[in-house]
Amino acid sequence: MALINDGAGKGFIAQVSANQRLATDSIIITGEDDAIRRGEGWQIASGPVSFTSATASAILYVKNNGNLDLVLDRAVLILGTATGAATGADWTFQTLRNPTAGTIITNALAAGVSNSNHGSSITPVADTFKGVQGDTLTDGTGAPLPIQQGENRTVFPLGRRLPTGASIGWKLTPPTSTTAATAVLVTHFYYDTSGL
Repeated sequence: MALINDGAGKGFIAQVSANQRLATDSIIITGEDDAIRRGEGWQIASGPVSFTSATASAILYVKNNGNLDLVLDRAVLILGTATGAATGADWTFQTLRNPTAGTIITNALAAGVSNSNHGSSITPVADTFKGVQGDTLTDGTGAPLPIQQGENRTVFPLGRRLPTGASIGWKLTPPTSTTAATAVLVTHFYYDTSGL
């Protein structure tokens, strides 16, 4: 094996094989992990939302007001027991693309935002609102998904990108005949600085 000195006088050397291949070490990290290292990754959460009926309700809304793309990696939906729910009835969960109106926006209750890098206090340049039972999102598009009552934690690998001005929202409907239930939605966002 031949060796190449670093040229800066620090004593580092590189190893070159007989096939003229340079030996290197590499570390592969995800875009989210890189953003968290920079302090630009967050969990944005609805906090516990209480339901006393099977009313469809907007529970979380995020709008990117920054200059970088805000990337949503995944959402975690945590469901409590739905008291009084009809046997076999499902929850309904809906992700909405680019909603712009509704009481969740006009009421503007601050969602929980936690930087995933515990050494950083950077916050996203975004509107982040949590909802309460009965809050609405009156536009935006997205198919509703049934979630069985027995599921208490579901991870959705959403892979969404919000350029400047884009938004995303979520609506949740408890099973038919529900008289008491609680749900929490936690989303994982980060800024993409790759320019790709």
